[in-house]
Amino acid sequence: MNFLKIFALTSLISVYSMAIGFGVEGGFRQQSGDVATGYSTSSQVGYTFGAVGYMDISEKLAFRSGIMYTQRPLQVTSDLTKESSNVSMTYFDVPVGLMLKFEEWMGAYAGVALSVNLDKTSSNTNVIKLQDVKSLVVPFQFGVTFKFMPEMGLNLYFEQFGDVADGLKSYRSVGANLLFTMD
Repeated sequence: MNFLKIFALTSLISVYSMAIGFGVEGGFRQQSGDVATGYSTSSQVGYTFGAVGYMDISEKLAFRSGIMYTQRPLQVTSDLTKESSNVSMTYFDVPVGLMLKFEEWMGAYAGVALSVNLDKTSSNTNVIKLQDVKSLVVPFQFGVTFKFMPEMGLNLYFEQFGDVADGLKSYRSVGANLLFTMD
């Protein structure tokens, strides 16, 4: 396991050392999901921050990766008792994808993220107990990124993945991150 961690870190450092574009980003995301029958959910706002890098493969195509800290909250309410619980799960994400560049300052991307669960909490275990939380999930992501100033831009994205824990499924989110580039 230690070998895999060292290999992953070395690979990411290699990608960033060759990166054509590198930046830090952070922002907010609207998270939603589905639960078992007898319960309902309300979407919640979480946050994400980290670093991203882009390495050109060709003039119009680039490899995109990064390291992100991501919060994925959700409110679950019992239809019977009307009690609610705020569920919060945080992840360490490594997005891996391809970006189609329309211009040097704008592109669309698609890929996956390798998301490792760091923490999980439920504010009211009478409503939902977080059981069998998957330690690794792989959400599909797509979005657009563009610069509105030479070293500032936005990343707008959508994310979708399946089961997260026993009774929690079909997680999805939309988000907007402010991007500071160091080209």
